Amino acid sequence: MKKIAEFVLNLLVAGALVVVPIYLASLLLLNAVNSLMHLVQPFAKLLPRFLPAIQLLSLAFLLVLCLPAGSAVRTPVGRTTWERIEKSLFQRMPFFGLFRSLSFAPHLVSGAYMHFQKPSIILIILIAGFARADTTFGPSSSEQQEASAPMTNAKLTREFGKSYDTLRPEQKKLVDDYIRRYNQTKGSTIVAREAYDNARISVRTTFDAVTHALIQAKMTNTKGTSLGRAFDLVDAVDEILGEEADVGGDRQFRLYVYLKPEALETLSQSREFHRDRDNTVYHKGFPACFRLKDGPPSIQISISRNRRMADIDVDYRSSTFPKALFNGHLTASNSDVRAGDNLDRHDRRWSGLTGWWRELFGSFGGKESQAKDSSTVKRNDVPLNPPVKAEQGIDESAHDFLKSWVVDKHSNLAIAYFAKRSYPCLEAIARRDRKPILPGMVRVRLRLSMDTFAASLTPSKEVGEVFEPDTSWYPNLRDAKNAYASEFRLVSVPSGMGQDYECTPISDEESSKKHKEKYFATVVRGKQGDSRNKVMSLLWAEEGRYWKVVAIRIEDGSTASILPKTASKTLSDQNTSPEDFTGDPNAVNDITDFYKSWLISRNPAEAAHYASERSYSCIGPASQAERKMKPVDRIRIGLERPLAKIPEGKKLSEVMHGSRPVNELVRAVEHVNSEGFSIMAVPEQLADSFLCQGRKKVPPEIQAKDARYGKYYLSASQLNLDGEESPALLLLWALERERWKVIAWAVEEP
Repeated sequence: MKKIAEFVLNLLVAGALVVVPIYLASLLLLNAVNSLMHLVQPFAKLLPRFLPAIQLLSLAFLLVLCLPAGSAVRTPVGRTTWERIEKSLFQRMPFFGLFRSLSFAPHLVSGAYMHFQKPSIILIILIAGFARADTTFGPSSSEQQEASAPMTNAKLTREFGKSYDTLRPEQKKLVDDYIRRYNQTKGSTIVAREAYDNARISVRTTFDAVTHALIQAKMTNTKGTSLGRAFDLVDAVDEILGEEADVGGDRQFRLYVYLKPEALETLSQSREFHRDRDNTVYHKGFPACFRLKDGPPSIQISISRNRRMADIDVDYRSSTFPKALFNGHLTASNSDVRAGDNLDRHDRRWSGLTGWWRELFGSFGGKESQAKDSSTVKRNDVPLNPPVKAEQGIDESAHDFLKSWVVDKHSNLAIAYFAKRSYPCLEAIARRDRKPILPGMVRVRLRLSMDTFAASLTPSKEVGEVFEPDTSWYPNLRDAKNAYASEFRLVSVPSGMGQDYECTPISDEESSKKHKEKYFATVVRGKQGDSRNKVMSLLWAEEGRYWKVVAIRIEDGSTASILPKTASKTLSDQNTSPEDFTGDPNAVNDITDFYKSWLISRNPAEAAHYASERSYSCIGPASQAERKMKPVDRIRIGLERPLAKIPEGKKLSEVMHGSRPVNELVRAVEHVNSEGFSIMAVPEQLADSFLCQGRKKVPPEIQAKDARYGKYYLSASQLNLDGEESPALLLLWALERERWKVIAWAVEEP
């Protein structure tokens, strides 16, 4: 029995002396590879993304270092030096003698194992053991600082954002807070970890990329005093949009958030952000635009008129003309971190974001290719856009909204008709009922309320069984064409009156100005249950080629005064629609001739002569081939490049389409080619902030009554680039020597 026990013990010890050094040697190898990652990172970017380039190059570099080290210890001088190190250093280490004797115990280890060099086994066990202890017991200093400091190069392999457990503490807090508010609103028990991990890939990558950039973006004032991080401006998440079907680029790959009260002031003081010109075509409802300097890539923060909400995305591509017309702003890839080389662009500015999503669907080729998310739309989700488009008619949109709600009882489809600028109205209704809505929970509460109302109704086959038109509501408003007159009343609302009706207050002076945006109102009176005799009015405006509800009022039928008092002054003018601004005929002709020369005659040389010398400051740095060119020749080349992607046409409407203004101070000019491009009168006070040399100026806050028009016009168009979504090309025009010329240009991207 004693011999058997001794035999088993000898086997265990012999095996341990083989396995343990190999295991500890592996730990040493991994630690060495990790320590070399920051050295090889620049070279790793030269290799394809699908390879673990950093790890491979680190291992190769380590092996190269081993060659001279191994050669050195084989020389007489090397052996003598090694023996001195062993006597003076290693023999003082605890357990050195024990490991040394065990490594050469002939009765424990076979002869084959004797070929290992004595110092190698001892060093592997001792050094790897201490290295293991150093990384095992307690958090390291870098881990302790991880919540507040950017990720170090040694942690580049950590897959932040892949799952809830890998989120940074700040990111977890946003997710936890959103789920807490959701559970509180719906009375559910959803677990934050499960909710995040089950989200679509594009939603997680968008949340990861945008919040990662915000965390890394530090802000300081002109004195160098810290203003915190851009991430600290966010109070709560309202919505995360990933890859979405059938919507424009400005409704994909972005976060809608609630801001902290001091956010706008902080951004205005920050040296790192600059206040750009107000959004004119994209980001409707979010006019104030701030951009992180020194991009791309850059963070764009568009803020709502009431300063409470923001639309935040990362722009990875250039927004300068002409590059922006065909380098990625054409599609949603501008803000999709998965597309093309956007991850490399992100990492070069904000290091630490890993492409964890690639292992889920492989790599994708081509600079402009875009990873497709197979689960873009779910059955019960609220779609970004409603089923009926604006071109089908406002009456069809209103009917579909009511039918989806009270007949089909698909509240998710009905909610798609509510624009974000209707949220303040919904929040006001909830406060009136003493049931305030938590930040980010407007749609959740709205869906609960709509479902509850629909469930209380008797089964109905027609909208007319639930609602009827209210004909007593301002009878002098002009009725609009309505195929569903038995269900609701549809009226055309003057622009000034519509602005007063909107949820976010507009000043009295601004509400009276003539404005391009068209408004309609639907008015219904309830016929069943608690809704009997209550009047609901909905204000509709067009957003992104869909009619959407921008304001809502619910009042008792006996006192159906649903307009603010400031609207009363417009009632005397209800019988006449507000006139559009009458533009200078010569300006309209010159602007039209420019587009015809460029896109119909395809003569960029002639079109380039419409550029004023004042616009030359808009031209970017010259390439090597362009350094000897005149500015007008560089403009000609810029106009020539997009022509290859634009189909030929005989009419301007066949090669481009107009971009409708979303800024209240910009007044539309009617002209015969309005389908092809838009012309807008710009207040003289805002022109300086549009000029390229004045882009850093903060646009002045002016009232409509003080705005002066006539000296500057803005033309806006989107090119038809083989079905791709084009950014809006904005041209500012002014009169020079009896001819209207372009004095500035800009590209407004989604």
